[in-house]
Amino acid sequence: MRRGLTLLGLVVAMVLGPVAAASAHPLGNFTINHYSGIHVSPDEIRVDYVIDMAEIPAFQEMEAIDTDGDGEGSDAELAAWAEANAPGLAGGLTLSVDGRDVPLEVRSARAQLLPGQGGLQTLRFEGDFAAAAPAEGALAYTDGNFADLIGWREITAVGEDGTVLEDSSVPTDSVSDALRSYPQDLLASPLDVTAMTASFQPGVSVPGSSPSLDATGGSSGRPGVESGPFDALLANQGIGLILLGMVLAVAFGAWHALLPGHGKTLMAAYMVGSKARKRQAISVGTAVAVMHTASVLALGLLVLSLERTFRPESLYPWLGLVSGLVALALGVYLLISRLSVWGSKGHDHTDHDHDHDHDHDHDHEQAHDHGLGRHSHALPEGAPLSPRGLIALALAGGILPAPSALLVMLGAINAHRVGYGLALVLAFSIGLATALIVIGMGALKARDLMQQRLSSTMGRLVPVLSAVAIVAVGVFLTARGISQI
Repeated sequence: MRRGLTLLGLVVAMVLGPVAAASAHPLGNFTINHYSGIHVSPDEIRVDYVIDMAEIPAFQEMEAIDTDGDGEGSDAELAAWAEANAPGLAGGLTLSVDGRDVPLEVRSARAQLLPGQGGLQTLRFEGDFAAAAPAEGALAYTDGNFADLIGWREITAVGEDGTVLEDSSVPTDSVSDALRSYPQDLLASPLDVTAMTASFQPGVSVPGSSPSLDATGGSSGRPGVESGPFDALLANQGIGLILLGMVLAVAFGAWHALLPGHGKTLMAAYMVGSKARKRQAISVGTAVAVMHTASVLALGLLVLSLERTFRPESLYPWLGLVSGLVALALGVYLLISRLSVWGSKGHDHTDHDHDHDHDHDHDHEQAHDHGLGRHSHALPEGAPLSPRGLIALALAGGILPAPSALLVMLGAINAHRVGYGLALVLAFSIGLATALIVIGMGALKARDLMQQRLSSTMGRLVPVLSAVAIVAVGVFLTARGISQI
């Protein structure tokens, strides 16, 4: 019994442990990040406003920037784009003094394209907005731009030239150097400051280190961005490097499958609690990988076809909700069916007649130990998954596309290397499927080892616990999807 409980604890840890680690794919390449540096001086309030668009929104914005259609954003085109967009961005900022709104006027604006991942570029906008103000009063400020999109949001405020700020709700120093260098220790929980309040009056200004926007350049280390070795493969030239890139893409796909996530959790939970065999592990792993790749291609086509009107990051919570609901429905169905089996009479010798004169062929994988009165069953070869069950596992485990794979596809289109980009995504998918199949095989091996050591009662509990694990994953994903919508 002690050994059985220990093994049962191990399977619970194996199946339920990854639920806590399951998280959404990083969305750094989708972010639109904000910085507002507020400078209060006698008779004036000035806002240094910065927008840092990551690769995907910058890619979508290129249609508006590239007015001559040559695929490049020239200095003149960037200047025109910044001048055209500055009034709208200034209008999305609310500045009030003593409860009265004070409109911000545009003094200058500029934009630049910076190198990003996957051969794509990021877009940085810098605006100098200002408004007249009294010598003292109560200040309130809100940034309402891109309110429904994800990203880093930071505000700083300083008093200058004989103005003192008191009771400010924001610091005087920028931890990101005006979005040029995001601090690594905050990327897991990026700043989300969209409003501030303070009072100001004449006095001795306290020096602050609010960054100057005169410096150029920026950082690609945005919040939540995935490391870029996979998308870096697009730069490969020559048949040797291209073939090496394909091999590395397979390795990156396998590595992606091994990272914490709900796809492998669902697969392991299903395998541990079912009568599945190797062919089912291959089917499920392949189906999850195919769904994952199909979602990447579909999302990429939406980005290309709808351009500026479609924000792919807004679709992720809905895809997460679909994944959660499907997993929840699958888990509830399995839990009900397995509880019904648990409640049945089982295989006690007192409950059925063991008459071997009937058609009872021992050539199947079923063994009866009559010496001790114990009736143990090795699981028979599992029936193939139904199409509905296979689709449910594929949707639940693979509908959320990997941002790195999407980045590779869009980067390949941008570099006019569509064939190579699609080949890299396919190789990534092959690696993903291979790793998932290996995970499934490992789950089957663990299940078989437990069945050899657990009592019949404890053995019947394992499928129930695996169904509970699938329900738990479904509840977690559903709740997270609802909270993010």
